Amino acid sequence: MRIISLIITFIICSIVSMNAQYETVLLNYEKSYFGENQPLPAEKYFIINGTIRPDVNYVEIQLFNAKGKDNRKALIKNFWKRDFNNSAPAFNLPVNYKLKEGKDYDILINFFRTITEKERASLSRDIYGTLDAYVDQSFNFSNKKMKLLQNDRQVINDLNEIVERGMSLYRSRTQATFPGYSDMVKLKLEQIQGVKLKKAEKMEMDTDSSGARMGLRSKLIKELKFILHKEAAPYLNAEIYVLLDDKYIDNYPTETIRDAYFLAPHFGYGGVAFNTNPDEFDYDSKMYVGLSVPLAKRSKNKFLSNTSISFGAFLSNFEDQDGNKISGPLFNIPTYVSLGYRPFGFFRVQAGVAFLEDDSDAGTAFKEKVAIRPFVGISAELNVWFNLNNNK
Repeated sequence: MRIISLIITFIICSIVSMNAQYETVLLNYEKSYFGENQPLPAEKYFIINGTIRPDVNYVEIQLFNAKGKDNRKALIKNFWKRDFNNSAPAFNLPVNYKLKEGKDYDILINFFRTITEKERASLSRDIYGTLDAYVDQSFNFSNKKMKLLQNDRQVINDLNEIVERGMSLYRSRTQATFPGYSDMVKLKLEQIQGVKLKKAEKMEMDTDSSGARMGLRSKLIKELKFILHKEAAPYLNAEIYVLLDDKYIDNYPTETIRDAYFLAPHFGYGGVAFNTNPDEFDYDSKMYVGLSVPLAKRSKNKFLSNTSISFGAFLSNFEDQDGNKISGPLFNIPTYVSLGYRPFGFFRVQAGVAFLEDDSDAGTAFKEKVAIRPFVGISAELNVWFNLNNNK
């Protein structure tokens, strides 16, 4: 029964803790703020909810540091995409990044819709046309050979950038992104530069040498363009969304976590040793509830913020091996004080002392009527914090 009670307790605590880990904020699109102009949550994950048009199937969020606006990389980039059977005019986007307290952030939210086949054809035509134009301008022709105006690596980088920039306003449902052109393109470029155009004269004896060289040039360039189009095609033919609207929120603040005392509730199961003599070892274990006070703010020191001093009470009295009832000197129930640590998530281990009182008439549980005994336990600590300082 004790094991079953422990399992049930941890399941309940896990569910409550997981639900408490994410705080929900509502995007007010028109006014460009969240909730009632409230700061964003700090030092915790949160979820952004908002309303959208029925044709919006993809929402993307990017968070940036407020400083250094040029060439900034996003601190986090996440997305929401509409399920196939979902037609609700709302999105629900988790932000799995803990913002620092009291700091400002820039937020970019992009809204995308599915492109039409006409738009897809236009997109492909534009990218292919830009690739072709770049190739046509990349070679220097002479009577003997074709030579690139830049080195192979730079040419391939430029070709990759053409595709990436062409797709910058689009997103794929499968999150597939263009990986860059393969070694096939590099080999083709090397082949073109290694071809001697004079050989074309021997291959085309019935035509003038100038026409033969031009024909070979055209053939090689056409083959290169074919490879470029073929490698880009899978990403252009996927299910694609196009940017419909965006919302940029500049210098938005996060909440300030005050330097006050915090209490975090926890539930657990622990044991108390009445006698530590190996020959007469006696103990009992019960469920308990309590509150924890962390040794540091979560934003200041990760280790100390997961270490806390706890106090609480057991949910029922103990019994020794002789069946004697053992309660406590406070409120007639066993109580405890302990030092605990959260190694991960909500799971918590703690060790300390329990304050006990022998309620038996014979007083045989231990020598003293009131005693302090060692206590160890495991518990689930909820991510719900109660601030004792109400001053803002």
